[in-house]
Amino acid sequence: MPVTHWEETYRIRSFEVDFRNRLHLNVLFHLLQETATNQIERQGVGVEVLRSRNEAWVLSRLVLEMDRYPGWGEEVRVRTWPRGIERLFAHRDFLVAAADGAILGRATSYWLLVDLKTRRPKRPGEVFEHMPTAPDHKALPDHPDKILPLKNPEPVRTVRAGYSRLDLNNHVNNAHYIEWIMDAFPIARHEACEAARLQINFQAETKGGESITLYREALAESRTGTFGLEGWKEDGKTLAFQARGAWRQSVPA
Repeated sequence: MPVTHWEETYRIRSFEVDFRNRLHLNVLFHLLQETATNQIERQGVGVEVLRSRNEAWVLSRLVLEMDRYPGWGEEVRVRTWPRGIERLFAHRDFLVAAADGAILGRATSYWLLVDLKTRRPKRPGEVFEHMPTAPDHKALPDHPDKILPLKNPEPVRTVRAGYSRLDLNNHVNNAHYIEWIMDAFPIARHEACEAARLQINFQAETKGGESITLYREALAESRTGTFGLEGWKEDGKTLAFQARGAWRQSVPA
């Protein structure tokens, strides 16, 4: 029988934390995706069922706020639930909690049902017929809205989508963009600060072999201010993603 809320428990492993014993943000994105995938598998519209129809769920936008990052050996519980449909977007929320139930983080996201042949989004209504929703249960009060272009971005680094970055849909998995974003900042920034909030909006998929140049802009003049990033493909005309985030002084795990 379909269940509105789904929860998975994970124990943080030594290779999933950074030098300050905090869970890497890109690993957290993997855990969110794994939990959501496990729920839709139980609901009968999982990866293989959708692939037989040449369809797949693709993350379009996500906003995450973290109160505390867990450390090595800690048990975390990731809870997720679908909230409904708005035009082509399927809404899904998440809570990340410690073993004692204390909330560590919250996220809200938009997903697209994509035709794997045309690479175009489809209306997700038929799939959602199998999903009970909780439209009034919000992890965060706001939505992952559109992000305005940066005004004075500076190029930081160029990355290439190699084999290890590709997933079942034959494009760069969402969590690897987070890895690229975090690596766009110097080590000194990560020694002093941690990401308290991050929003990422995906504009175009990145396929194997493609290069992305990351542009960065500080949006607030303070040590723990806000930042913006954009990733542009090598043609200089195709925007792959946009991100906005906020730092806070680093808190021990």
